Amino acid sequence: MIQNLYLILFFCLPLIFSSFNSELFELPKTYFLYSLTLLITLTHLLNFFRSQKPLFKKTSLNIIFFIFLFSQIISTVTSIDPHTSLFGYYSRLNGGLLSLISFFLLFTILPLYINRRFTQKIILASLISGFFVASYGILEHFGINDHLWVQDVRSRVFSTLGQPNWLAAYLAILIPLTLYQLHTSRSTLKKILYLLLIFIFYLCLLFTKSKSGIFAAVSSVSLFYILYFIRQKSKNLPILALIFTLFISLSLIINNPIKDFVFFTRQSSSVGGPQKLDINNSTLEIDNLNITPSGEIRQIVWQGAFDLWRQHPLFGTGTETFAYSYYWTRPQEHNLTSEWDFLYNKAHNEYLNFLATTGIFGLGSYLLLIFSTLVYFIKKIFIKNNRPLLNIALLCAYLSILITNAFGFSVIITSLYFFLLPIFSYPVSRSPTIQFSRPQKYISFTFIIIFALYFSQKILYYYLADITYNQALSADNRQQYLQAKSLINQSLGYRPNEPIYHSKAAFINAKIALENPDNSDYQNQSIRHLTLAAKISPFNTNIWKEQALTLFYLSTLDSKYFPLSITALENVTRLAPTDAKTYYLIGKYYQATQNYSQAITAYQKAIQLKSNYDHAYFSLAQIQFEQKDYAAAKINFENTLKYAPKNEQAKDYLKKLEKLLPQN
Repeated sequence: MIQNLYLILFFCLPLIFSSFNSELFELPKTYFLYSLTLLITLTHLLNFFRSQKPLFKKTSLNIIFFIFLFSQIISTVTSIDPHTSLFGYYSRLNGGLLSLISFFLLFTILPLYINRRFTQKIILASLISGFFVASYGILEHFGINDHLWVQDVRSRVFSTLGQPNWLAAYLAILIPLTLYQLHTSRSTLKKILYLLLIFIFYLCLLFTKSKSGIFAAVSSVSLFYILYFIRQKSKNLPILALIFTLFISLSLIINNPIKDFVFFTRQSSSVGGPQKLDINNSTLEIDNLNITPSGEIRQIVWQGAFDLWRQHPLFGTGTETFAYSYYWTRPQEHNLTSEWDFLYNKAHNEYLNFLATTGIFGLGSYLLLIFSTLVYFIKKIFIKNNRPLLNIALLCAYLSILITNAFGFSVIITSLYFFLLPIFSYPVSRSPTIQFSRPQKYISFTFIIIFALYFSQKILYYYLADITYNQALSADNRQQYLQAKSLINQSLGYRPNEPIYHSKAAFINAKIALENPDNSDYQNQSIRHLTLAAKISPFNTNIWKEQALTLFYLSTLDSKYFPLSITALENVTRLAPTDAKTYYLIGKYYQATQNYSQAITAYQKAIQLKSNYDHAYFSLAQIQFEQKDYAAAKINFENTLKYAPKNEQAKDYLKKLEKLLPQN
């Protein structure tokens, strides 16, 4: 049963996504991982108390993994936001302490059930699953379901992984495993099938246009054949020639970063995944959209991550808290990129992310785990001579993860392979078991059942909570506020300590309060939810911004709430001193209440932080026009058009100013 559960995990996890959830890909995948981990752990405990298996197999990698897990526990305890550190950033979850505990359990249990035949089954399950994922990705390139997504999925596919770079990282893992199957198959038909599978994987990989993924795949394949020639007597030169011909031909025919580099083609940087691309300004102009190259943005984010570590060197700001703490050291240069108002919940470099959020202890233990795994594979290949071709494939797949993690971050599927790939080559061995008396077994089974019921309920409730939360968002967008209130209350019933739910509940209650001004209960409920959200997650800038907007709504019923809304935004400026948008929002709030002097100050601060902020220039110019400061208004309307040449309102104002200003 445990072996079958592992096979289900490796086969199903890449394929899972759900339109019922607030996040379509990572969130349902993570809850599926939790469910399978729970089933595997409980089944293993039953085997242990039945004296069929030991509790764990003591190995050097187990100890090092535990040291790494211990570092994450410390960073969770000392975190600026323990809730986020425990559960993970809401829309991602992977990387939170719960996900790491799950991987640790899977890592600890699998060696007790692994054998050569089972390893082969896991690899086959992974490749079959990858075939479906890659095939769907190729179909996406040719337009299947392209109407469902806000981004251009034809340009960069993401299949069932949710983002092109994540899909590319996954395919880069599978290609070395496919090469292993190709070179160990004796049947001609199987060799043809594996060659076709490599073609499908690499074609889909090119359609992602992921530089890091393609680089990782090419590097891992190159290393595979270097080590293959060193360790194997039989060289299979025709297959080798065919593989390289296939890779080179596809790389030069399909539009991708390799072809762009060879032929010096200037290509735009695009963003994949389920998030809508919001472009305002940048340095690279493509079809009237200014898109900053991703490399430039990464360098800015990496600098902010490094500065953050310098402030919190030992244990960081807390596991998975980068979305909040990055604002503390966010370089002002980030405001001049096309992704200036994107929320970065990761450092886009796994190693710097660990450094910033878990400090030198977290990164050090993580690097120790990586180093120990590499040494383990190298020993298997060169010293113990134990199944060298399999270990070469596993090493290359593992290295591909290290490469893609250097330019991005791990998601649930890449983490699964990162932590469990070393177990694929574990030797088959018998370990001593512990004998239990019948009363001990009965007591143990009782506790296991209670444990199973409790955590099964938690997983189910958390998953249902997100579904009703997503439905509440939909009802809110349709302005069906009473229905939205009922749904968000269901979410809070399932999961009462989730700050995002409290924040949304506050916002919905505020809207209902506007429709029922004589009923103060809705106002009181809104304030109660706001207080709880800020208490649970005090460094979450998004929650403070939502609090400011909610209080601004309530201020139309009672003016006492307006200063509180400004206070909430001022709190954001303390948490995010280089966030130009917050100062712009402060200006809009003051402008709405005709406090023009304060609004001007806020807009000027926003422009100081972001010199090409067309919205701030326009709002500032509007106030100056109303105050008859026409000369200053003209300058700022012109600045608006400089950065937003299609702003028709600014053009209309300038036409009016031509009549009002004296002609030279």
